[in-house]
Amino acid sequence: MKQPKIAIIGTRGIPANYGGFETFAEEVCMRLVEMGIETIVIGDKSLDYNESHYKGIEIFKSNISKPGNPLKFYKQSIQIAQNNGADVIIMCGVGGSLLIPFYSKKNSIIAVNPDGLGFKRDKYVWWKKFIFFTQYLVASWLSPHLVCDSIGIAEYYQKSFKRKKNLTIIEYGTYLNTFSQKEITKADLESYGLNYEPNKYHLVVSRLEPENNVQMIIEGYLKSEKKHPLVIVGNTNTKHSQELIKYKNENIHFLGGIYEREKLMILRAASLTYFHGHSVGGTNPSLLEAMGSKNLCVCHDNIFNREVVQENGKYFKNTNQANDTFIFAEEEKNNSVINAFKEGVYLRAINYYSWENIAKKYLTFSQKVMKN
Repeated sequence: MKQPKIAIIGTRGIPANYGGFETFAEEVCMRLVEMGIETIVIGDKSLDYNESHYKGIEIFKSNISKPGNPLKFYKQSIQIAQNNGADVIIMCGVGGSLLIPFYSKKNSIIAVNPDGLGFKRDKYVWWKKFIFFTQYLVASWLSPHLVCDSIGIAEYYQKSFKRKKNLTIIEYGTYLNTFSQKEITKADLESYGLNYEPNKYHLVVSRLEPENNVQMIIEGYLKSEKKHPLVIVGNTNTKHSQELIKYKNENIHFLGGIYEREKLMILRAASLTYFHGHSVGGTNPSLLEAMGSKNLCVCHDNIFNREVVQENGKYFKNTNQANDTFIFAEEEKNNSVINAFKEGVYLRAINYYSWENIAKKYLTFSQKVMKN
């Protein structure tokens, strides 16, 4: 059987230095190449890479900015992929869904990975939410195949958009944190400019947006006295983040965005807890990275987070429950339970969310749609 040539479009491009879709494209395609599969990744004009290949992946760069003109960017990306022999095109995001009927070909199948449910994000005004909602609805109607990264997202498409067939679930993936396999000292953290005691701080890594419930976590932390500081990693240039920074004190630390992978890995691996407030979207990369770092994962209680962590973590829906978990984590009598939670999420990251598993699922999916 002929193996599919797979293209991923809709990202800023690789090498990944921007966000989740870019990391997805690099990690999946790199492993597909190792399996002997030809792959293409198409980036936008901002891509700072001018070689034709990267880790065996064929690289193309659009001359159009994705945020500047998304429809034109997707159009050119589809054309490049088809002109270079792609059998299966994975479209990241819903911005190009309107184009699918015009570019669907028997020998070039387009599948859409819509990501989360962006129109539910509180940061958008109503008319932007309506535009996003319409894009997701159009993607559901026009896409020959939808690839959702969680059961919760797939169920939303089935119930709300009445999507009944060609709906596949392939999760986002993660890497395993190498620092979680060693004992980290204060000197190790200081070598990365982090002045913390290992296992004596609570951690949040998040976009500081309303739907990620960082304010709820902070207010839960403030409800009673704690021994350990709360460390928050996230870009502070949004309106909501400026409101959150007002809580900054000697115990609540805002580090801004951290984009050095090793620095973030050691910060994760040495934390006592990882608080995950995300409430909108499917398989969240930050939560998976916490699992791969063997963290005690404390998650906002919703179907997406419960699907990922299952019984291997703690959950909160309000400030009182968040506060209870801060207290739980700092009491030494709970150490054996906490260690069991950590082992549970780590094994789940290995057995279910590794990039190797995710790449294999995309290959199986591509082989299947080529047969039909």
